[in-house]
Amino acid sequence: MLTIIITLLMLTSTNAVYNGDLTFYGPGGAGANGACMLEVGFNGIGNTVAMNPHQYENGAACGKCIMIYPSTSGLGMTPVVEPIFATIDNLCPECKYGDVDIGLSGDGRWQSTWEFVSCHESNRKHRYLRG
Repeated sequence: MLTIIITLLMLTSTNAVYNGDLTFYGPGGAGANGACMLEVGFNGIGNTVAMNPHQYENGAACGKCIMIYPSTSGLGMTPVVEPIFATIDNLCPECKYGDVDIGLSGDGRWQSTWEFVSCHESNRKHRYLRG
């Protein structure tokens, strides 16, 4: 029980914001075919993201949620114009520290800023943003 409490405190006390590139790997993400083998939307978050090897932490990041902030700095046709909440369901082996590869249709390589967030909070905010 003490181990669970300590782990929860460590997860909720992290307010780090990361910078890297955001790329797209297609609609729906990998789901059960990804490195994490999670069904898309298992936690109510429909967006998925593949994480760079360092922050993937040998699978420890599987199922965690992130919020990606809007960015129009980069190259391509699909800038990120609103916050995107996503569940980590895959590994992006070619990504560098801070990079994420999102399971949405899109084009380009965009400078991104993101942070780990509570999946519960992401789900609540995601529903709010959708109306």
